[in-house]
Amino acid sequence: MSEHLQLAARKRKYRRINIDGHVNPSSLNKPLIFDRLEYLQQQLRMGSQQPAADVLLVSHDAYLSLALTNYIFRQARTHLCSTLEEVSWFFEQKPIPRIVIDLDGIATPAINVLNTLRQWHEAYPGIIVILLTAGRNPAAACLIVAAANCCVIERRLPPGILSWLLMQQPCSLPSVQANYTREHDALTKREWLLLMSLAKGDSLKSVAVSLNKPYHSVIYILGRLAKRIGLTSRKSLIHLLNELSIPPTERRV
Repeated sequence: MSEHLQLAARKRKYRRINIDGHVNPSSLNKPLIFDRLEYLQQQLRMGSQQPAADVLLVSHDAYLSLALTNYIFRQARTHLCSTLEEVSWFFEQKPIPRIVIDLDGIATPAINVLNTLRQWHEAYPGIIVILLTAGRNPAAACLIVAAANCCVIERRLPPGILSWLLMQQPCSLPSVQANYTREHDALTKREWLLLMSLAKGDSLKSVAVSLNKPYHSVIYILGRLAKRIGLTSRKSLIHLLNELSIPPTERRV
């Protein structure tokens, strides 16, 4: 019986070896083709996933980014984003990281940033967004606060004060929002559509038609919005919208 077992073992060993003396590839324990494909898909998914982050900083300003990451957010996992589209990649993370956007340090005009923020707030209620800007007049700051429904901070503050403001939960800065009536904070969807249409260069008549509103109603709404943010006329409001539509690289501080 033992001789038969030894003979069978020698036959199995011979079958595993080819005539050149190399191990037969078919004898190795290789995974099936579909297992390999699934493994590659998992590797691709893992490679595309972003590492967990506590703070997302959107800015092209190297000095500001270095100061925030090495000083203010040194205890947090901070990820630098070059565009707002890159920020949206992290919305699957739970919880969603705090988002800090440098309005003066990206190529996107402020009016487009505000429009994106409104979409984020609608899709992900409760996200924390902080806007950094410099040299904004009170009316511009109030309009930004009203549109984005978030904190607006002067980026040229001393490091200690800036650090304290950035780490607040939630963050607020009364000095920037002083001229804004808190009981009428956020702009309504219709009010924002009106402002966005004017920022794109549409005439008041075409805006009235698109909103299905009488012309005089559009004039009244503009006057009321201008007064709410501290302006004296609707023409001043339209001028402000044009200013917010200029890319930060072309804006004079």
